[in-house]
Order: sequence, then structure tokens, then C-alpha cells
Amino acid sequence: MGAKAGEGEYRYYTIQADGDEGPLLPNQHYLGVDAVAWFLNREDGWFSRWTASGTLEISLVGGLERYQAALGAFELRGSARTAPVFDRPVLPDRNYRGGPITVCVSLFALRRDTALAGLLKSAASASLGIVAGMVETASLAGPQLVLGAAGASLIGGVSQLLASSPGGAEHLLGQGGLEVTLSPEQVRGPMTYLLFHRGTPLDPGRLAVGTSGALTYPLHDGQQLADGAWILVRLRRSAQYSGVRGWFDRERALRAAVENVVDDVKTGAVDAAAALPRLRPGAGGAETLFDDLRALRQLIQLDGAIHEAEAKLRVAGLVKAFTEARAAIERHAASASPAPLAHGGLSGSAESFLEADSLEPPETTADADLLHEQDAIADARRAARAGLGDGARRAARPADGDVRTDP
Repeated sequence: MGAKAGEGEYRYYTIQADGDEGPLLPNQHYLGVDAVAWFLNREDGWFSRWTASGTLEISLVGGLERYQAALGAFELRGSARTAPVFDRPVLPDRNYRGGPITVCVSLFALRRDTALAGLLKSAASASLGIVAGMVETASLAGPQLVLGAAGASLIGGVSQLLASSPGGAEHLLGQGGLEVTLSPEQVRGPMTYLLFHRGTPLDPGRLAVGTSGALTYPLHDGQQLADGAWILVRLRRSAQYSGVRGWFDRERALRAAVENVVDDVKTGAVDAAAALPRLRPGAGGAETLFDDLRALRQLIQLDGAIHEAEAKLRVAGLVKAFTEARAAIERHAASASPAPLAHGGLSGSAESFLEADSLEPPETTADADLLHEQDAIADARRAARAGLGDGARRAARPADGDVRTDP
């Protein structure tokens, strides 16, 4: 049957589920933590008398950021050994600012008490809410200290509940739990699993992660691990923020407004001369879309929940949208304006128009002679301007009877 929960050696194992994509990078990656699943190997009668619970603490930036959460209380019935908590997000995507990552987990059992179980479940919900609030409201300097203190106080209250519970609590992973510290070089892919285990020592080379329906669990030699007590924690790494920020809607609305200005010019609803000032800084107290860009840009740059690389990328995208919009309006205005006449003749577009719409064939000899004479005069003038010599000047000489003074 394997080791019984609460007995055996303390170990932790790292399981890299995906390929090697390099180390976790500060200001370029987000780090999230999930409580995936946990397991207790005890005889059936034990679960009728005891309730299982746990806590999880994550420390980042050398201890400057601490996130603490309770995992609730669960009653396992019949032959069930795996607690019904699957993929519970403990730490939402957090802008990773550098330093080691420390994770500490505790699993314990306490005599079944309905009131105490209810308090533990409430504490779990409240603590997860506090952690989420710390991430959501973080500034460039880090999470709000008052929220961190509230989380620590709440977990401290859970510890007091356990100590004062009838019959006490059995610590299945040791009195202080199991703690591991990872360097950023050890988090090398989108998903890195930490297996905290107390029981029979395992071969790390035979460990993997498997899934069955909604459950993700550790495998040893291809079989679901059913030894001692364990909790599986997942570290999530990503380059793009997966949550929602308050300014996301504002960013989308600004992009739409810029696109609409371009569309209005193209459809003729607005003149280019009136549209372009809206894409430039306002003057005389009038606010423009560019002024909205300035305000939104500062909001993005100062958002501590977004890492620096993504903030720069989003701001650059907005600036590019404005630049391209101005260029599109200017191109449209240039193409819609009539081409100016060249000095001394028709413009190229006018000549093309006349060539495309040629005159009807002449019906009389006089008409043909007139057209021939006009062409000859035009040719002579062009030749004279080009400086082709005396022959060109003779072609342009006036007929007999005209008065001319030679230079």
C-alpha cells in the first residue's frame, strides 16, 4: 500500500512539464502559482473521524513580497484519497521582479468538527481574495503592505484555530511544513511542477505529470502516485498578462476612436484638415485624442501589475496607431486634391485625359490641315525650348506678311 500519510521521508521534486525555454526573467515574465491537487494515504476508517486542510505561502523578491493562503477543509469519504481541490489559483499572474522563489506548504488533519471546518473554508476564501487584491493593486514598488499584513494575520488565525481544536492537529508534512527555494534558472518553461512529498523516497527520473478529466496528478513509473502524503503545486510562467486591468477598456476605446477618425476622412464625413488636429496635442485648452494617449500612456507605465516589457509594447502599439492614422489621412488628402498645372502646359493628368478622349476623325480637308498646322507649331515650340538649333527656329518662323524683329 505504500507509506502511510504522516510517515516517511520529507522530499520535494521538480517536474518540468514543457521544454526548456530559458530562465525566468525579471520585468519580462509573469509568475503564477496553483494548488493542483493533494493526496493522503490513510485507511478508510480514518477519514470518518478526521478532516484534512492545508496552507500555502509564496515568497518573492527576497521576501519583500509574501502571499499566504489557506486551502480550506475537506472531508474525504469512502475510498477517496485525493482532496477535491483541483487547479486552485493561489497567486494570480504576478509581475516577476527578480530574486528567488520560496514556496512553503503545510498539510494537516484535525478531528472532524463542523464549525471549525466552516471557519477554515471561510478563511481560505478570504485569504485567496487578499492575495488577488495584493496582485491587482500592486504599484511599481510592490504590493500594498496593509494587504500583506492582513493576509499574515488571517493565516495566523488559522494556526491558532488548529492549535485550539479538540484533539489538536496532526501535521502530515511536519510541524512547520515543507519549504523549498528555487532560483529563476530552475523555472525554465511555461509550467514547472513542485511535488512536496512525505513517504517512500522516489526516483526523480521516473516522475512525470498526468491528467484524468479535471484532475492533474504526479506519476511515478507511469502510475498515479499513491504513497504517503503529497501536494502538487504548479508554477506558471508567461510573457503576456492573462488577467484584466482597469485600463484595458480605455485602451480599446482609444484605438477604436483613432480608427474611426481615419474612416470618417475616407468616407468624406470629416475633412482631413479637421481630423488631423485630433491626432496631435491640443491647443488652447481643447482636449484631443492625443491628450487621451498621453494620460493612458502614463497609466500603463505606472501599473505595477504589468511588467516593464509588456508596458513598453502596449505604449509603442498605441503610438504606432496614431502615427499610421496621421499618415493614412495625409495620403488620402493628397490623392483627393487636384494635380496642379505645370508651368507652360497641361498637367500630366490633363494630357492623359485628352489622349484618352481623342477628337473624332476630321470630316473635311480644312479640318485636317488645321490639325496638322497646330501639331507642327507645337512641335516647333518644344524643339526651340530644347535648344535644337536653327532648324527648329526656322520651323517656328512666321508666315509672309508678318512683322518680326530678329534679335
